[in-house]
Amino acid sequence: MKKITLLVSTLLVLQGCATTVPAGSTAPVSLEDYSRENVAIRTQQVPDWTRWNMITQRMGLGEIRPLIPAIDGKGLLMASWTPSPEPNAPTVVIAHGGHGIGGIVLSMGNELARTKKANVLILDSIWSRGRTNNGGASIPQSGRTLSSNVRMFDLAAAGKWLATQGVDPARTYAIGESQGGWGVLRAFTDDTGIADLIRPYYAGGIAIYPKCEEPGTRHTEASTFEFHRLGPYHSPVLLITGGKDTMTPVSNCSDKTLRSAAKWLHWEDATHAFNLNTSAPNAPVDGVCLTSVNGFGAHKFCYNQRRTQEMMQEIGTFIK
Repeated sequence: MKKITLLVSTLLVLQGCATTVPAGSTAPVSLEDYSRENVAIRTQQVPDWTRWNMITQRMGLGEIRPLIPAIDGKGLLMASWTPSPEPNAPTVVIAHGGHGIGGIVLSMGNELARTKKANVLILDSIWSRGRTNNGGASIPQSGRTLSSNVRMFDLAAAGKWLATQGVDPARTYAIGESQGGWGVLRAFTDDTGIADLIRPYYAGGIAIYPKCEEPGTRHTEASTFEFHRLGPYHSPVLLITGGKDTMTPVSNCSDKTLRSAAKWLHWEDATHAFNLNTSAPNAPVDGVCLTSVNGFGAHKFCYNQRRTQEMMQEIGTFIK
Protein backbone atom coordinates (compact mmCIF):
# COMPACT_ATOMS: atom_id res chain seq x y z
CA MET A 1 0.00 0.00 0.00
CA LYS A 2 1.28 3.47 -0.78
CA LYS A 3 2.49 5.70 1.99
CA ILE A 4 -0.33 8.01 2.99
CA THR A 5 0.45 11.68 3.08
CA LEU A 6 -0.47 13.95 5.97
CA LEU A 7 -3.19 15.53 3.88
CA VAL A 8 -4.96 12.23 3.42
CA SER A 9 -4.39 10.77 6.86
CA THR A 10 -6.07 13.76 8.43
CA LEU A 11 -9.37 12.93 6.82
CA LEU A 12 -9.56 9.20 6.81
CA VAL A 13 -11.51 8.29 9.87
CA LEU A 14 -14.19 10.16 7.97
CA GLN A 15 -16.73 9.27 10.58
CA GLY A 16 -17.92 6.82 13.10
CA CYS A 17 -21.34 5.69 12.09
CA ALA A 18 -23.72 5.62 15.09
CA THR A 19 -27.08 4.94 16.92
CA THR A 20 -29.93 4.15 19.32
CA VAL A 21 -33.21 5.63 18.40
CA PRO A 22 -34.23 8.72 20.31
CA ALA A 23 -37.48 9.25 18.42
CA GLY A 24 -37.62 12.18 16.07
CA SER A 25 -39.89 15.05 16.87
CA THR A 26 -42.55 16.58 14.66
CA ALA A 27 -42.37 19.87 16.57
CA PRO A 28 -41.08 22.86 14.57
CA VAL A 29 -37.31 22.99 14.40
CA SER A 30 -35.97 25.94 16.40
CA LEU A 31 -32.79 27.22 18.04
CA GLU A 32 -33.75 25.18 21.11
CA ASP A 33 -32.91 22.08 19.06
CA TYR A 34 -29.48 23.57 18.44
CA SER A 35 -28.71 24.81 21.94
CA ARG A 36 -29.56 21.55 23.69
CA GLU A 37 -26.74 19.79 21.85
CA ASN A 38 -23.05 20.15 22.66
CA VAL A 39 -22.45 23.03 20.26
CA ALA A 40 -20.42 25.60 22.21
CA ILE A 41 -17.59 27.22 20.26
CA ARG A 42 -14.48 26.41 22.30
CA THR A 43 -11.55 27.54 20.18
CA GLN A 44 -10.64 29.89 17.36
CA GLN A 45 -7.36 28.13 16.62
CA VAL A 46 -6.97 25.78 13.65
CA PRO A 47 -5.06 22.66 14.72
CA ASP A 48 -1.58 22.66 13.19
CA TRP A 49 -2.35 25.98 11.48
CA THR A 50 1.01 26.26 9.69
CA ARG A 51 0.53 22.98 7.84
CA TRP A 52 -3.11 23.65 6.95
CA ASN A 53 -2.27 27.15 5.75
CA MET A 54 0.41 25.69 3.50
CA ILE A 55 -2.04 23.09 2.13
CA THR A 56 -4.81 25.59 1.36
CA GLN A 57 -2.34 27.97 -0.30
CA ARG A 58 -0.99 25.15 -2.45
CA MET A 59 -4.55 24.28 -3.53
CA GLY A 60 -5.49 27.87 -4.32
CA LEU A 61 -8.00 28.11 -1.47
CA GLY A 62 -8.53 30.66 1.26
CA GLU A 63 -6.99 30.26 4.69
CA ILE A 64 -9.04 28.30 7.24
CA ARG A 65 -9.91 30.78 9.98
CA PRO A 66 -12.73 31.80 12.36
CA LEU A 67 -15.25 33.32 9.97
CA ILE A 68 -18.93 32.25 10.16
CA PRO A 69 -21.09 33.41 13.09
CA ALA A 70 -22.77 30.34 14.58
CA ILE A 71 -26.52 30.22 14.18
CA ASP A 72 -27.04 31.41 17.77
CA GLY A 73 -24.48 34.21 17.38
CA LYS A 74 -22.18 32.71 20.00
CA GLY A 75 -18.75 32.36 18.46
CA LEU A 76 -17.37 31.80 14.98
CA LEU A 77 -17.20 28.58 12.97
CA MET A 78 -13.95 28.14 11.08
CA ALA A 79 -14.07 28.11 7.31
CA SER A 80 -12.04 28.58 4.15
CA TRP A 81 -13.53 31.24 1.87
CA THR A 82 -12.40 31.54 -1.74
CA PRO A 83 -14.43 34.13 -3.64
CA SER A 84 -14.51 33.89 -7.41
CA PRO A 85 -13.11 36.66 -9.59
CA GLU A 86 -16.06 36.10 -11.91
CA PRO A 87 -19.25 38.16 -11.47
CA ASN A 88 -22.44 36.15 -10.96
CA ALA A 89 -20.48 33.01 -10.12
CA PRO A 90 -22.21 30.02 -8.52
CA THR A 91 -21.41 29.35 -4.86
CA VAL A 92 -20.78 26.04 -3.10
CA VAL A 93 -20.66 25.37 0.63
CA ILE A 94 -18.78 22.11 1.26
CA ALA A 95 -19.44 20.23 4.51
CA HIS A 96 -16.80 17.73 5.66
CA GLY A 97 -17.26 14.19 6.94
CA GLY A 98 -16.92 13.05 10.52
CA HIS A 99 -13.15 13.52 10.75
CA GLY A 100 -13.19 17.13 9.65
CA ILE A 101 -11.67 19.15 6.84
CA GLY A 102 -9.25 17.11 4.75
CA GLY A 103 -8.18 16.16 1.27
CA ILE A 104 -11.59 15.19 -0.07
CA VAL A 105 -13.29 18.54 0.55
CA LEU A 106 -10.19 20.58 -0.30
CA SER A 107 -9.73 18.76 -3.62
CA MET A 108 -13.40 19.23 -4.44
CA GLY A 109 -13.23 22.92 -3.59
CA ASN A 110 -10.13 23.35 -5.73
CA GLU A 111 -11.74 21.65 -8.73
CA LEU A 112 -15.01 23.60 -8.48
CA ALA A 113 -13.11 26.87 -8.20
CA ARG A 114 -11.15 25.99 -11.34
CA THR A 115 -13.80 24.37 -13.53
CA LYS A 116 -16.98 26.20 -12.47
CA LYS A 117 -15.30 29.46 -11.40
CA ALA A 118 -17.35 29.02 -8.22
CA ASN A 119 -17.18 30.86 -4.95
CA VAL A 120 -16.08 28.13 -2.51
CA LEU A 121 -16.79 28.02 1.21
CA ILE A 122 -15.39 24.98 3.05
CA LEU A 123 -17.17 24.86 6.39
CA ASP A 124 -15.85 23.42 9.66
CA SER A 125 -18.21 22.02 12.28
CA ILE A 126 -15.83 20.29 14.71
CA TRP A 127 -12.51 22.08 15.15
CA SER A 128 -14.32 25.23 16.30
CA ARG A 129 -16.00 23.13 18.98
CA GLY A 130 -12.75 21.69 20.30
CA ARG A 131 -13.24 18.27 18.72
CA THR A 132 -10.78 16.06 16.92
CA ASN A 133 -13.58 14.34 15.00
CA ASN A 134 -17.36 14.00 15.11
CA GLY A 135 -17.54 10.78 17.09
CA GLY A 136 -15.20 8.01 18.16
CA ALA A 137 -12.25 9.09 20.26
CA SER A 138 -13.48 12.66 20.69
CA ILE A 139 -16.59 11.70 22.64
CA PRO A 140 -14.93 11.33 26.10
CA GLN A 141 -13.32 14.77 25.72
CA SER A 142 -15.99 16.75 23.90
CA GLY A 143 -19.24 14.93 24.54
CA ARG A 144 -21.99 13.45 22.45
CA THR A 145 -21.60 13.53 18.69
CA LEU A 146 -23.18 16.36 16.72
CA SER A 147 -26.38 15.29 14.99
CA SER A 148 -27.66 15.99 11.48
CA ASN A 149 -29.61 18.88 13.02
CA VAL A 150 -26.42 20.64 14.11
CA ARG A 151 -24.83 20.15 10.70
CA MET A 152 -28.02 21.61 9.20
CA PHE A 153 -27.85 24.65 11.52
CA ASP A 154 -24.21 25.19 10.52
CA LEU A 155 -25.22 25.19 6.85
CA ALA A 156 -27.92 27.73 7.69
CA ALA A 157 -25.33 29.90 9.45
CA ALA A 158 -23.08 29.69 6.38
CA GLY A 159 -25.98 30.70 4.13
CA LYS A 160 -26.72 33.74 6.29
CA TRP A 161 -23.08 34.81 6.17
CA LEU A 162 -22.88 34.34 2.41
CA ALA A 163 -25.84 36.69 2.03
CA THR A 164 -23.57 39.42 3.42
CA GLN A 165 -21.03 38.64 0.69
CA GLY A 166 -23.47 39.37 -2.11
CA VAL A 167 -23.71 35.86 -3.58
CA ASP A 168 -26.79 34.77 -5.49
CA PRO A 169 -28.89 32.37 -3.36
CA ALA A 170 -30.48 31.02 -6.54
CA ARG A 171 -27.01 29.76 -7.50
CA THR A 172 -25.82 28.60 -4.06
CA TYR A 173 -25.53 24.90 -3.24
CA ALA A 174 -24.62 22.83 -0.20
CA ILE A 175 -22.38 19.81 -0.80
CA GLY A 176 -21.72 17.26 1.94
CA GLU A 177 -19.68 14.06 2.05
CA SER A 178 -20.31 11.30 4.58
CA GLN A 179 -21.56 12.92 7.81
CA GLY A 180 -21.61 16.23 5.98
CA GLY A 181 -23.95 14.60 3.48
CA TRP A 182 -26.15 13.59 6.41
CA GLY A 183 -26.36 17.26 7.32
CA VAL A 184 -27.25 18.17 3.74
CA LEU A 185 -30.08 15.63 3.68
CA ARG A 186 -31.41 17.09 6.93
CA ALA A 187 -31.03 20.67 5.66
CA PHE A 188 -33.20 19.95 2.64
CA THR A 189 -35.81 17.87 4.50
CA ASP A 190 -39.19 19.56 4.44
CA ASP A 191 -39.58 19.65 8.23
CA THR A 192 -41.37 22.54 9.86
CA GLY A 193 -38.85 25.31 10.42
CA ILE A 194 -36.01 23.90 8.29
CA ALA A 195 -37.23 25.26 4.96
CA ASP A 196 -37.41 28.75 6.48
CA LEU A 197 -33.74 28.44 7.53
CA ILE A 198 -32.38 26.99 4.30
CA ARG A 199 -34.48 27.99 1.27
CA PRO A 200 -33.68 31.72 1.42
CA TYR A 201 -29.98 30.90 0.98
CA TYR A 202 -29.68 27.70 -1.09
CA ALA A 203 -30.98 26.44 -4.42
CA GLY A 204 -30.21 22.77 -3.79
CA GLY A 205 -28.08 20.19 -2.01
CA ILE A 206 -25.68 17.40 -2.93
CA ALA A 207 -25.12 14.44 -0.57
CA ILE A 208 -22.25 12.07 -1.37
CA TYR A 209 -22.19 8.61 0.32
CA PRO A 210 -24.07 10.14 3.28
CA LYS A 211 -24.89 8.67 6.61
CA CYS A 212 -28.68 8.58 6.29
CA GLU A 213 -30.06 6.94 9.39
CA GLU A 214 -33.19 8.43 10.89
CA PRO A 215 -35.91 7.34 13.34
CA GLY A 216 -37.22 3.99 12.19
CA THR A 217 -34.19 2.90 10.14
CA ARG A 218 -31.35 0.55 11.04
CA HIS A 219 -28.76 2.06 13.36
CA THR A 220 -25.12 1.07 13.72
CA GLU A 221 -23.92 2.43 17.08
CA ALA A 222 -25.43 2.86 20.52
CA SER A 223 -26.18 6.15 22.29
CA THR A 224 -23.99 8.33 20.11
CA PHE A 225 -26.21 10.20 17.68
CA GLU A 226 -29.59 11.82 17.86
CA PHE A 227 -31.65 11.01 14.78
CA HIS A 228 -33.99 13.21 12.77
CA ARG A 229 -36.25 12.72 9.78
CA LEU A 230 -34.69 12.79 6.31
CA GLY A 231 -36.79 13.55 3.23
CA PRO A 232 -38.92 14.30 1.40
CA TYR A 233 -37.08 17.46 0.40
CA HIS A 234 -38.13 21.07 0.02
CA SER A 235 -35.59 21.76 -2.76
CA PRO A 236 -33.69 19.63 -5.31
CA VAL A 237 -31.20 17.13 -3.93
CA LEU A 238 -28.57 15.13 -5.82
CA LEU A 239 -27.74 11.92 -3.91
CA ILE A 240 -24.83 9.59 -4.67
CA THR A 241 -24.35 6.22 -2.91
CA GLY A 242 -21.99 3.26 -3.35
CA GLY A 243 -22.72 -0.45 -3.40
CA LYS A 244 -19.38 -1.30 -1.73
CA ASP A 245 -19.80 1.28 1.02
CA THR A 246 -19.64 -0.53 4.37
CA MET A 247 -19.15 2.65 6.42
CA THR A 248 -22.50 4.23 5.53
CA PRO A 249 -24.28 1.44 3.63
CA VAL A 250 -27.26 2.37 1.50
CA SER A 251 -29.22 -0.38 3.26
CA ASN A 252 -29.44 1.96 6.28
CA CYS A 253 -31.35 4.53 4.21
CA SER A 254 -35.12 4.62 4.00
CA ASP A 255 -36.82 4.40 0.63
CA LYS A 256 -38.17 7.91 1.23
CA THR A 257 -34.69 9.33 1.83
CA LEU A 258 -33.42 7.86 -1.43
CA ARG A 259 -36.32 8.29 -3.79
CA SER A 260 -37.26 11.82 -2.71
CA ALA A 261 -34.03 13.07 -4.25
CA ALA A 262 -34.31 14.91 -7.56
CA LYS A 263 -31.60 12.51 -8.77
CA TRP A 264 -30.25 9.44 -7.00
CA LEU A 265 -27.17 7.71 -8.43
CA HIS A 266 -26.17 4.36 -6.94
CA TRP A 267 -22.85 2.98 -8.16
CA GLU A 268 -22.34 -0.67 -7.25
CA ASP A 269 -18.56 -0.47 -7.74
CA ALA A 270 -18.04 2.50 -5.40
CA THR A 271 -16.82 2.31 -1.81
CA HIS A 272 -17.15 4.96 0.86
CA ALA A 273 -14.85 7.90 0.05
CA PHE A 274 -14.32 6.66 -3.51
CA ASN A 275 -13.03 10.14 -4.41
CA LEU A 276 -10.25 10.28 -1.83
CA ASN A 277 -6.89 11.52 -3.06
CA THR A 278 -4.46 8.78 -2.07
CA SER A 279 -1.41 10.55 -3.48
CA ALA A 280 -1.95 14.24 -2.71
CA PRO A 281 -0.66 16.61 -3.94
CA ASN A 282 0.05 14.38 -6.95
CA ALA A 283 -2.64 12.75 -9.09
CA PRO A 284 -4.40 9.93 -7.22
CA VAL A 285 -3.89 6.37 -8.39
CA ASP A 286 -6.95 4.50 -9.61
CA GLY A 287 -7.80 1.46 -7.51
CA VAL A 288 -5.54 2.26 -4.55
CA CYS A 289 -7.32 1.42 -1.28
CA LEU A 290 -6.92 2.54 2.30
CA THR A 291 -8.47 0.91 5.36
CA SER A 292 -10.37 2.68 8.12
CA VAL A 293 -11.22 0.78 11.29
CA ASN A 294 -14.05 1.61 13.68
CA GLY A 295 -15.99 -0.37 16.26
CA PHE A 296 -17.79 -2.27 13.52
CA GLY A 297 -14.79 -3.53 11.63
CA ALA A 298 -12.47 -2.51 8.82
CA HIS A 299 -13.78 -0.45 5.91
CA LYS A 300 -12.04 -0.12 2.56
CA PHE A 301 -11.93 3.25 0.84
CA CYS A 302 -10.78 2.77 -2.76
CA TYR A 303 -10.10 5.60 -5.16
CA ASN A 304 -12.30 5.14 -8.23
CA GLN A 305 -11.17 7.49 -10.98
CA ARG A 306 -14.14 6.84 -13.26
CA ARG A 307 -16.71 7.46 -10.52
CA THR A 308 -14.87 10.51 -9.20
CA GLN A 309 -14.89 12.07 -12.64
CA GLU A 310 -18.53 11.12 -13.13
CA MET A 311 -19.40 12.61 -9.72
CA MET A 312 -17.76 15.92 -10.61
CA GLN A 313 -19.57 15.98 -13.95
CA GLU A 314 -22.88 15.37 -12.18
CA ILE A 315 -22.13 18.12 -9.65
CA GLY A 316 -21.17 20.45 -12.49
CA THR A 317 -24.49 19.78 -14.21
CA PHE A 318 -26.48 20.20 -10.98
CA ILE A 319 -24.87 23.55 -10.20
CA LYS A 320 -26.46 26.08 -12.54
